[in-house]
Amino acid sequence: MKEENKKCWSCGRFQRFYTQGYCNFQKENIGFCYFQNKIVDKAESCKMWNYCQRVRNMRKQMAISSIIDIRSKLEVIEQILIEETKLNKIKNEK
Repeated sequence: MKEENKKCWSCGRFQRFYTQGYCNFQKENIGFCYFQNKIVDKAESCKMWNYCQRVRNMRKQMAISSIIDIRSKLEVIEQILIEETKLNKIKNEK
């Protein structure tokens, strides 16, 4: 991963702080680094940056579900084309 993308906000050891609003929680630009054991800004970086495994697993699961959905849609299109081809053959035989 590029060096500029290795910021604290994308590190697996970073826990973002939130403030409670009226109806929701607002993201803060600071959080807690479990490696350095201190409060850091989200734009900081360090040599011990670690890829966030949760994000990777979530992206992987989303990709798998998208592929399954696309496959089922392609099967429907395939069936339509097969039926249309059969219908055209029958019309051409007459």
